[in-house]
Amino acid sequence: MNWPTPVTDADRERDRIAALREYGIVDGLPVQQLGIVDEATLAGFTELAAGICGVPTAVLNMIDEVRQYPLAAFGCRPRITDRADSMCEVALHLGEQVVVEDTRQDPRFATNPWVTGELGRVRFYAASPLRAPGGHLLGTICVFDTEPRSLDASQRSALDTLAVGVIDVLELRRRTDQLRQTVTELARSHRQLASFSAQLSHNLKTPLTASLGFGELLQDHPAVFQDPTALDYANRAVSANQRMMSAIDQLLSYVSMGSTPRRELVPVAHLVEQVLAELGPEADGAEVRCAQASVIADPVQLRVLLFNLIDNAIRYRSPDTRCEVAVTVAPTRWGHELRVADNGPGIPAEQRPAVLRPLVRLDPETDGVGMGLATCERIVAAHGGTVSITDTAGGGTTVCVRLPSAATG
Repeated sequence: MNWPTPVTDADRERDRIAALREYGIVDGLPVQQLGIVDEATLAGFTELAAGICGVPTAVLNMIDEVRQYPLAAFGCRPRITDRADSMCEVALHLGEQVVVEDTRQDPRFATNPWVTGELGRVRFYAASPLRAPGGHLLGTICVFDTEPRSLDASQRSALDTLAVGVIDVLELRRRTDQLRQTVTELARSHRQLASFSAQLSHNLKTPLTASLGFGELLQDHPAVFQDPTALDYANRAVSANQRMMSAIDQLLSYVSMGSTPRRELVPVAHLVEQVLAELGPEADGAEVRCAQASVIADPVQLRVLLFNLIDNAIRYRSPDTRCEVAVTVAPTRWGHELRVADNGPGIPAEQRPAVLRPLVRLDPETDGVGMGLATCERIVAAHGGTVSITDTAGGGTTVCVRLPSAATG
C-alpha cells in the first residue's frame, strides 16, 4: 500500500507564501505600491479595530518569509520589521486569536523588542489572524497599548469579524484583478482570431472566386449549355462554390461579431426593413411584422442578429403554412427584451442548447453551416445580455433576447 506523503511545516509555509503572492502581497512593499486596495479602505479597518477595543493603536500586518510589513495602521507610523521580531508571529503560528493583557508577564513576549523598549513599549496586545479562503494565514489585524488592559467577549468577537472583513476585501480585489486579466487576454485572443480569420478568409476566397468564375463561364459556354449532363455538372460545381463562399462569410461574421459594442438607441423596425431588403426573394410569401420601438445596442451587431433570426425563421418555415414572423420589443427594468417569434415547426426543448453552438444544424437538408444562432449568442453576450429559445403560442419558435441598457461586468 502506498501511504500518502505527510505534509511538513516547510510545505505549509511554501503554500502560505504562494497564497500571499496570489494576493499580490510580496517583497514587503507598502500598500501604495502593492496596489491591492485603496489604502483608506484598509486604514478604516484599523481605525475601527482600535475604536472597538478601546486602544490607541491598531495595525494590519502581513508576514512573508523574512519580514513583517503593514498594509495599514492607525495611531502609529507603520514600518517594516524582521519577522523574527514580530509579535504577530505567535498568532500566525497558533492560527487563532491571541489576547495578552500584560506582555511583560507572558514568556512568549516578555523579551520581544516591541515590549522591552528596543522597538516599542507594548504592554497590551491582541491579534486575530487573517485566514484566506484556502486556509492559509496571511498575517493579522492587531491592536495594542502601552498600558495593560483586557477585552471582553464582544470585543474579541468583533476583532475576529474585522479580520474576516479584511480578507473579504483582499479576496474581492484578487478576483477583480483575475477578471481584468482574463478580459484583457480574451480581447487579445479575439484580435488574433479575427486577424487570422480575415487572412484565412482571403486565402480561401481567392481561389474559390476564380473557381466560381470559371464555373459560371462554363454554364454559358455553348458546348456545355447544349449538353444536359455537362450543364448539370457545371451547375453543381457553381452551387457548391457558392455554398462554400457563404460558409466562409458566415464563419468570418461569427468571429468578427462579439467585440465591444457601440451602444446607442437603435430603431428596430428600420433594421428589419434593411434585413428584408437584403433577403430579397427569399422573404417572398413571408409576413414579417415589427413593432415601432427602439433598443440600446450596437446598430451593426443588432442588424446581424436580426438578419440571422429572421433568415432562420423564413428558411425553416413550415412547408404547408404561410410563414409569419413577429418582432416585438418590451421595456424592462434593466433594459429591453426583444423577441422574434415564428410559426414554423419549432425546435425540440432538448435540442435548444445545441443550436446556440457553432456548426450545429438540425436539418442537414437546409442550406447553411449552423453559425446563425451561434453568432446571435455571441453578439448578445458581448452586450452583457442573454438569449433563450422557447415555444411560440400556437406553435413555432420564439427567440428571446434580453439586452441591458448599459454595459455590465
